[in-house]
Amino acid sequence: MKIVSISSELAPFSKTGGLADVARSLPKALQRLGHKVIIITPLYGL
Repeated sequence: MKIVSISSELAPFSKTGGLADVARSLPKALQRLGHKVIIITPLYGL
């Protein structure tokens, strides 16, 4: 399955709380199960 994950935070790039950790861990777990995952997150600081 192809999955797109969209998050306002993504560890280690932008992290203010637990969301960044989940936004990183969940797609990794889905990839280990054989799914194709793309993560979309804002580019802060420009």
